[in-house]
Amino acid sequence: MAKKGSRLREFEKNHRVLDITSAQKERQKKKSSRKPQEEKKEDIANKKKRRVSWVRVIGLAVCAVFLLVVGISVKNIYDLKEREADLQKENQKLEQIKEELTVELENVNTDEYIEEKARRELKLIRPNELVFYFPDDFRLQQDEEESEE
Repeated sequence: MAKKGSRLREFEKNHRVLDITSAQKERQKKKSSRKPQEEKKEDIANKKKRRVSWVRVIGLAVCAVFLLVVGISVKNIYDLKEREADLQKENQKLEQIKEELTVELENVNTDEYIEEKARRELKLIRPNELVFYFPDDFRLQQDEEESEE
């Protein structure tokens, strides 16, 4: 008889008519009963994934900023070394000009220098002195005549 009773209960269980609302409530009860345990595990796993992804993003950002700063510093050092080399070349030129000017300054007050400047720039001559003036193209003409002969 036990078999008939269990079969009857099984039949009633499988063939009964259910409400949609009552079925939804039963499902929600089942979900709520398992939710705290399973969802907590899923939430913890998701939080760890989010943390790891944020840590990676922040780490990559820090590395990118570090590389950017190092790159800019290296470029600045290279530019400064180039500028230093240019300034050293310019300094050498200025030193050479300075030496030439100091030599000229020593010669400025000598009689020979004053006489030479007066002859060249002011075109002055001494008394009883003859000056021969040759145009610039005179030498070219002489050279041409010599080459033709």
